[in-house]
Amino acid sequence: MILFVVFFGILRLEAQEKVNIGEYETHFSDWTVKVFHGKADYQIKALPKPMITLATSKSNFMLVREFKRLDLLQTPILSFEWMVEKHPAGGDLRVKEKDDQAAGLYVTLPYFPEMINFYSIGYVWDDQAPVGIYPSRWRSRIRYVVLRSGTDGLGQWQHERRNLLHDFKTIWNITIHHKQNVVVSLAANSNNTVTSSLASFGQMSFEKQ
Repeated sequence: MILFVVFFGILRLEAQEKVNIGEYETHFSDWTVKVFHGKADYQIKALPKPMITLATSKSNFMLVREFKRLDLLQTPILSFEWMVEKHPAGGDLRVKEKDDQAAGLYVTLPYFPEMINFYSIGYVWDDQAPVGIYPSRWRSRIRYVVLRSGTDGLGQWQHERRNLLHDFKTIWNITIHHKQNVVVSLAANSNNTVTSSLASFGQMSFEKQ
């Protein structure tokens, strides 16, 4: 399952080298919380280290923000920090009934009508599935990229960098030519395995290559 929190706002991105995804000083005030099962349990801290912590107990939810007219040609690199402290035990995105992850960052390109016409990549840390690319067992327009798997690095901050132009071309055969709407979602879920999880995200941004 997947959770989305959505932010609405117009960004003016002329010659910008970096676009922050989360504003910790304002406690993500422009994000929307979407709960699919159970309740949303998250905490935001600006100091001493900016982070948003997602905790689940037999639940799944998402935080979603929509960037309007984001220029991925200028800032194609998705950069983010994350830390998983507890996996949903037995979570495995290869099996529909076990598709739970403590942490996922989803980048979605929406087209009209947005509810059915979109392409999404979810960068996740899975308990069981090896590193690689997988289809979602729930939605045909979502692909998972497992960046980390299992307990290696558990409880430690990890830093990821992905070239979105490359990933959307490789995974969806989409060539991005111009500014467009982009939706970013942070997700945590444990309802399929009926377990619990704990993970955090730190600094997140779109950056120049």
